[in-house]
Amino acid sequence: MNNIKMIHGIDTLHYFCESNENYDNLFLDILDQIEDIKGKFAKREIEYENSDIHISIEDISFNFRGKAEGFYWFKNINDFFQIGFKNKATNRGLNDIRVQLLGVGIYTVGIKSLIELINKSLLGKYITKYQQITRVDLNTFVQYDFRFLTRDMFVTRKRNYSTIAEIGNSQEIQTIYIGKKPFLLRLYNKKLELKNSNKKDLMYEYFLNHGFNIEDNIFNIEFEMHRTHLKQYNIKTVDELLQSAVKLFKACMDDIRLIDTSTLSDDAIKHNNKNRAVSLPIWEHIKTNYNLKEFLQNSLPLERIKRKISIYDDRKFKIEIVAILRRAFINNLIIEPEHLDYYYFEAKNSLKKTTTTKEITKRYQELPHYINVDGNKENARLLEDNTIIKPVNVVSVNELTDYDLAMYLKKLTKNKRLSQHDYNLYSVANNEAIKRGLL
Repeated sequence: MNNIKMIHGIDTLHYFCESNENYDNLFLDILDQIEDIKGKFAKREIEYENSDIHISIEDISFNFRGKAEGFYWFKNINDFFQIGFKNKATNRGLNDIRVQLLGVGIYTVGIKSLIELINKSLLGKYITKYQQITRVDLNTFVQYDFRFLTRDMFVTRKRNYSTIAEIGNSQEIQTIYIGKKPFLLRLYNKKLELKNSNKKDLMYEYFLNHGFNIEDNIFNIEFEMHRTHLKQYNIKTVDELLQSAVKLFKACMDDIRLIDTSTLSDDAIKHNNKNRAVSLPIWEHIKTNYNLKEFLQNSLPLERIKRKISIYDDRKFKIEIVAILRRAFINNLIIEPEHLDYYYFEAKNSLKKTTTTKEITKRYQELPHYINVDGNKENARLLEDNTIIKPVNVVSVNELTDYDLAMYLKKLTKNKRLSQHDYNLYSVANNEAIKRGLL
């Protein structure tokens, strides 16, 4: 039994922040950023999506998730946490800021690090020191095969915990739920849950770092508790939760027990009195050894967390690049595919050397009177490898003079049927000309 590997922790944490007198300024700034982006879409008569709306708070980027329960919800670009902000004028009697720490952030930088980042660097100017807990999930990952479980092997202390549901097949259990909000137990096959999850690589790395064998079974024992349940233990704030989490988890293990049904007498079975049964050794072993000392020690300095927040993966890059291109189109910037090619190679080459202005200037020489193949003069650049290229020229039609716009539109009119891209360029310039009364 002592060889069973376990990782104890806190899988989810939600809490309210009490706002101070500066909160109105923060909320109005958030609304201004949202409306500014919406206005640009409305001006172009283009439908926007929530993912098109990005805001910044204390130099940390968030994307808009939508409005729910009176809160404007935003998730940071790394999926570490999400925060809801409410309008005090229309939602009286509620806490103004709602914070939800997500698993990716908890297992990447640590729960204490996230709380420090949010409460100090991000919201420190706008909140008091009182953070009211609303939900916590205390859990243990266990390198153990629980597929033999059935619903009859659990016993609960209270009647309102007795709701039991199970998911699986005739051979094995996959997930079992016991109880309901505000207190419930989930015991499930973690590897099965991660099978199609975008967190699979992250969690497998986390397990390996804690000595787990990825080839063996991994189950999660998780108690979800909400504010009304936590109040029974006099736990109201985040600090009180962190101080009492170990005792709380052990109390949960006693409230819902996994029993050895073979220890029940015939009389106990006849009268459905399972409370007399002895807990299975694995249940007692997990309860006895639950400890958050190592989990809470996993913390990083604020500066290192901020650097981690800037790390992108493929999914985040796609979100960013699509948002940037949509912003460019909405602002009438004419972006040709060759521009993207140029920026791609410029970025790739920049990895090989310093990209200060001085260094970039050294990479090419201006040729202001270059004679092209048609015998016409044009601006060009001579690269270090003697390649001659045209400078990238990003045009914003609303900045062109009337004459330049007319000439530009004349050129596009000839090409508008060549491709969808050429037609899009023509449409933008044509609309600008109509708006100025040139057509």
